[in-house]
Amino acid sequence: MMNSRENFFQMIEGGAPEWLPFDLPTTEPVEQRILERTGKSSQEAFDLDIHSSGASFLGDDPERWRAAYEKIGFHLPENGVILRMGISFVRPPASSLGEAVHLMEMLHPLAGIEEVSQLESLPWPDTSDPANFTGCARRCEEIHAAGKVASASLECTVFEDTWYLRGMDNVFCDWADENPVTQWLLDYFTERSFHSAQAFARAGFDVIRLGDDVAMQNSLLMSADTWRQHLKPRLKRVIDGIREVSGSRKVWVHYHSDGDVTPLIDDLIEVGVDILNPVQPECMDLEAVAARYQDRIAFCGMIGTQTTMPFGSPDDVRAAVERCRRLHEKGARVIVAPTHVLEPDVPWENIAAFIDAVRARF
Repeated sequence: MMNSRENFFQMIEGGAPEWLPFDLPTTEPVEQRILERTGKSSQEAFDLDIHSSGASFLGDDPERWRAAYEKIGFHLPENGVILRMGISFVRPPASSLGEAVHLMEMLHPLAGIEEVSQLESLPWPDTSDPANFTGCARRCEEIHAAGKVASASLECTVFEDTWYLRGMDNVFCDWADENPVTQWLLDYFTERSFHSAQAFARAGFDVIRLGDDVAMQNSLLMSADTWRQHLKPRLKRVIDGIREVSGSRKVWVHYHSDGDVTPLIDDLIEVGVDILNPVQPECMDLEAVAARYQDRIAFCGMIGTQTTMPFGSPDDVRAAVERCRRLHEKGARVIVAPTHVLEPDVPWENIAAFIDAVRARF
């Protein structure tokens, strides 16, 4: 009998897995529900195949960001929260959120920036410092010792963290006006991701998860040509960095974007993406995408979190997993997962149905 990591490699390399490799990303409220019901985390309760890790950056201190923002004229509200790299939110009253306590209103503290010199005055961490990644190799070894797939988290690779800080409308205007402010931010986050990806590859991770949401339900957020001009070369640099240090050892590059990214799949394959996440059934034709691309890319995340998981029945969930099984039987390499994190509106019965269905062996 294979362990999870061996089974994953059988699937991803086109062999004969004993079961469909699976993952179950959750939000904080759902994770808390799992803990209350089982006494364990989702990772432990459901024996997930994929275990994730990441890194934080030395000197990335919210209080330093708060002080620096004051100096450039951005005043964070009292209920403001600063996360990584100065990305900021306002936490709404708990009474307005119900169970969804993790949802916050995003701020754009760099929306008013006019000069690159203002950006350079901010407390950006040195992302090239190897000390940022102390412990990554040890964590990877622990995951491997448990027989699991080691996955490194590096989503929001370039575009998302840029617009979180600058505002999406300002990013698009900067591109049109050739304003260097957005280019500076994109370059900084490209280098952040380049250094991180190389560190994760050196540490021995099996999968490195990149991604930026660049699509909506019915189109891209920008033209394909705009994506190719501003984002494709940066994504390629990050992936080339992985290949540079991994050598003959295969590291699987997993790329996430919500929405219909069909116009970009050929480009993603060209720059070295190995696993597309998700193939969103609400806006992409799973069978058509698999038939066209399954010889060149694997697929992860095909169980709808807008439809099946929250609003379907347990039988609907089982049928969606079976659909993935049929795609695999036709030659597709699949990792079964919801298309995004599970929100609090997903019934427990549907979570249980998902776990039962994916655990069924061939």
